[in-house]
Amino acid sequence: MIRGSWEDEQRNLTLPKIDWRWVDAVVLTHVHLDHCGRLAMLFRHGFEGHVYCTPATAEILPRLAKSSARLQRTKLAEFHAGVKTELPEDAEEPPVLFSEREAQLLAERLRPIPYGLTEQLTEDVMLRFEPAGHIVGAGVVHLECGTGTESARVVFSGDVGSKHVPPMAAPVSPRAADILVLESTNGGRVRPKDADPDAHLAELAAEAFAKNRRVLFPTFAIGRAQNFLYRFAKLSRANKLHVPVLFDAPTAIFATGVYRRYSEQYRPELARQAQAGDDPLDFDELHYISKRREMKEIKRSREPAFVMAGSGFCDGGPVMEHLRHGLPNPDYTVVLGGFTAPDTLSRALANGEREVSVEGTKIQVEAQIVALEGMSGHADGGTIVDWVHGIQDAPSIIMLNHGEDEARSALAKRLEAVRDWQVLRTAGEERVEL
Repeated sequence: MIRGSWEDEQRNLTLPKIDWRWVDAVVLTHVHLDHCGRLAMLFRHGFEGHVYCTPATAEILPRLAKSSARLQRTKLAEFHAGVKTELPEDAEEPPVLFSEREAQLLAERLRPIPYGLTEQLTEDVMLRFEPAGHIVGAGVVHLECGTGTESARVVFSGDVGSKHVPPMAAPVSPRAADILVLESTNGGRVRPKDADPDAHLAELAAEAFAKNRRVLFPTFAIGRAQNFLYRFAKLSRANKLHVPVLFDAPTAIFATGVYRRYSEQYRPELARQAQAGDDPLDFDELHYISKRREMKEIKRSREPAFVMAGSGFCDGGPVMEHLRHGLPNPDYTVVLGGFTAPDTLSRALANGEREVSVEGTKIQVEAQIVALEGMSGHADGGTIVDWVHGIQDAPSIIMLNHGEDEARSALAKRLEAVRDWQVLRTAGEERVEL
């Protein structure tokens, strides 16, 4: 799924030029919307196969797809009612990519495969998932294609996790690959050596308590939310949190439950902690917000607090009401952690714009806007190169995808400096003969 400007989101209506009637299977690396957000569209285009993923992904995806279908329908109704619109005057109606019935059909077609087990997809294609370390259930896809001298080991990295972002275990290199399809999201970045989000969060907590401030964390439901919970729990255990944490993100709350059920995917010390009954994502100051009435009471309260609300790009969800209330308020702080998509409210805030539009309403920004370094769940360029270099039976071809042109070019140069790999900077819809 493409997220960003109105024009970008209209591109979601156009699927890759594939005759989906002849596709046997779809393999999904993980449950972030940029990877799975359009899967439920496939059925109206003739797809009759199954979608293969890990068990944790299979638990989260149905809820995510149904929530997305409802949101699309809501945006369409608001467009026709003339409310909450930020669209160009000549804009066509918002795209509805799939229905709730198609989201349910997607749930029925899921085929979960645990890490390390091999599944035969077709007569000559075998599939295996290994942990990617990015979010719960994220998998590196291993395909054994063909037989004998006509065979190839094709590995898809999905999103390679950061070794600096708990609770998930750090990524481990595949053992072998002939062809590697590699993400490049942070290919041009190096994590700042002085990045210390724990210390920064402790400062924000102390300031919130001392100055009676409300601190808002726009939060992605899967990955970022759980990383924040882990860090807040650390502060609580060290008696440095000082303020309540209000968790106003229904999908993130659901996903956190999935994290807890798959705690064996955490870093070893955190997995042991969880198995001993001490949840690394729980702490006394944590409060779940389940009703809109509770959220209205939060807005009226003048007590200091941390508030986690979705979504992370500030393009929908509970965070919008918090932003409408908080952005004009000099006693508010909005914390942006990690990447902000172009043409989104989060990017406008990151760029320091002092007047922004929140669901069609122009608002003067009086709140403090803070960037929190070191929170990206994606490996940086150096970590990706190390991950590739760790492949014992190394690939002869590396195809870069999932990154902006600048990031792909930077990562390609890094890889080529390490070894004489054939690195392809593939573009969308490009056909590559192997």
